[in-house]
Amino acid sequence: MTTTKDPSESKVQPQSEAKADAKTGMIRFQLLAPYNEKAALVGSFSNWEEIPMEKDDKGCFFVEIDLPDGEHQYKFKLVSKSFFCEGETVAIADPYARQVDEKNRENTVIRIKDGKQITDEYVWEHDDVPLSPDDHLIIYELHVSAFGGDTFIDAIQQLDYLVDLGVNCVQLMPVTEYPGEHYWGYNPRHPFAPESSYGKPEDLKAFVDACHERGFRVILDIVLNHSESESPLTRIDFTYWFYAPGTEPDEPGNVWGPKFNLEFYDEHYKRNPAREYLYDLVDYWVREYHIDGYRIDAAAQIKYFDFLGEVARRSKANSGGKPFYLVGEHIPENPAITGADGPMDGAYHETYYWMIDDLMVRNMFDTDQIVDSINPLHHGYPGPSNAVNFYENHDKPRLLQRLRDAGINEEGSFKRLECAAALLMTSVGLPMLYQGQAMGQAYPQDEEVHAVEWTLLDHDRHVALLERYKGLIDLRRETQALWTNEIDFFHIDQEARVIAYVRFNAEGSRVAVVAHLGDGNLGDYQVPCFPEDGHWFEKTRLYEVDVEGGILNVHLSDWDVHVFRNGG
Repeated sequence: MTTTKDPSESKVQPQSEAKADAKTGMIRFQLLAPYNEKAALVGSFSNWEEIPMEKDDKGCFFVEIDLPDGEHQYKFKLVSKSFFCEGETVAIADPYARQVDEKNRENTVIRIKDGKQITDEYVWEHDDVPLSPDDHLIIYELHVSAFGGDTFIDAIQQLDYLVDLGVNCVQLMPVTEYPGEHYWGYNPRHPFAPESSYGKPEDLKAFVDACHERGFRVILDIVLNHSESESPLTRIDFTYWFYAPGTEPDEPGNVWGPKFNLEFYDEHYKRNPAREYLYDLVDYWVREYHIDGYRIDAAAQIKYFDFLGEVARRSKANSGGKPFYLVGEHIPENPAITGADGPMDGAYHETYYWMIDDLMVRNMFDTDQIVDSINPLHHGYPGPSNAVNFYENHDKPRLLQRLRDAGINEEGSFKRLECAAALLMTSVGLPMLYQGQAMGQAYPQDEEVHAVEWTLLDHDRHVALLERYKGLIDLRRETQALWTNEIDFFHIDQEARVIAYVRFNAEGSRVAVVAHLGDGNLGDYQVPCFPEDGHWFEKTRLYEVDVEGGILNVHLSDWDVHVFRNGG
């Protein structure tokens, strides 16, 4: 960690070359290592020779150096207290590194301008663009290096596809520095630094700014449960921040790296080191990168609602009054994590995934399961913005692949895909799509980074699916009835596998959904008890009907969903 002080207080003069008239600033380098015996700073400004560091009364080693404007690199050397290398001298990057060198990722990059440390020189241009409130969100999960190339700048080039699709929120899979390149990112080594293979800090800011320009909120997937085995903190004093291996309060299958010990409190220095570090982390990303929400990875393993509540409080306090949405990946799902009494605004509605899987892939028609999943209030979610519905994400197999594996032909598979899209966009809760979902991408489930196959849009079936999504998303964005938790299932035909429900609000907005969730052509079908006589418009298929005497007449083919809006 570094801070800036007056150059007149310089204690160590740098040996790096600089112009005589270059501005300089007194930079304080510090490293929290309260029980380690000694530490030193080495850097490009010292010809990589050791500069001894002192320790203050808070357990931080520090040294102050007068640095010229420009870009420099450094690391720390210290005698480790960690069980696997105790007593050895180790070299580590700054645990608070804002940027690491792409070629040598154990070197921290520090930038100085006008005698002060900066992250970059990016100037925000679109902070004042109005963004959608939480209950209007339509979320699109993407991986930076799979969406439009390899980098943040490449991904910007594809954002207009999302404008055309109609979503209003981008959820980024982790973008913090991890070992290697083009991986999922749930093994963070340097959590304050953007992944260097994707670009520099200013490139990520340009991506966020470009999203804001288009009216997209940006939710960042952040890992607060664990770190990567070679992260700097593991080599300073492992058990000061993490549980000792084998003592984690999780099943072995849920241990994905050194787990932060949120319980440990240092009585001598009066601190909880893991919590302090993670609070600094969530503060930094909101302030520095202007994000609009967090997706909390492995929220079920974090366990402590008080910790998650403080993460939420601090994030919203740092958001400058703009809407900020926190969604927890709590599996098995727990609606209690959301709402007024929970720390999160929303949670993954895992039950929704299994309903779609049972219905579409296993051909199960369980009306209770379908009704309860379409209305997550039946599962205990407090309101429409508290449940995030999905049937594809990075952890789940693609639906088209599951259908193919079940032996369903392409025509039948794409009918089911369109059916699933209609249910998703008309269910209570926030819909979430995974990259490539709207164009029918498929591949076996693994942990590879699969690029979006843009060439799928050269094929009629994939284009037709995309157009269906566009129509449904447009309907959802412009229809207030779909933002509420008001829903009524007014017709269920078990034998024919037909369900019908209406979404509504107090001002008279109505959306009625009639779904045949099975094989076979039902032909002309009468839907009784229709919620309102009069003129209705099928928004995504562009036809009109008149309802009289509470009866709707509609033609239903296999896996066929019709979505009607009142008033035309």
